[in-house]
Amino acid sequence: MELSREEIDEIAQASAQRVLEGIHRYAVDYKEPQTIGEGLRESMVEEKTAADWYRRRGMDARLKGDTETADLYEHVAKEEDHHHQEFKERVDVLMKGEE
Repeated sequence: MELSREEIDEIAQASAQRVLEGIHRYAVDYKEPQTIGEGLRESMVEEKTAADWYRRRGMDARLKGDTETADLYEHVAKEEDHHHQEFKERVDVLMKGEE
């Protein structure tokens, strides 16, 4: 079964997104995105990174005996997870409109 150019591009974008989210890196300086989708995907990486870092800080706080701060970090991390999902849903809607 042969893949279309659009399917190949979609697979490539999804793979790149997973890699960027996995390494927890994003631009330090703001750069205007070329497309709305690019901006949303960059925001997804930022949200995923923030959630990960908050959870790490929460673990550190818990290890130091501060459960209240640890719980706060986890609460905020869950909000970041939600933001990530909202951006993903919007990307999905935009991609369907491009078909």
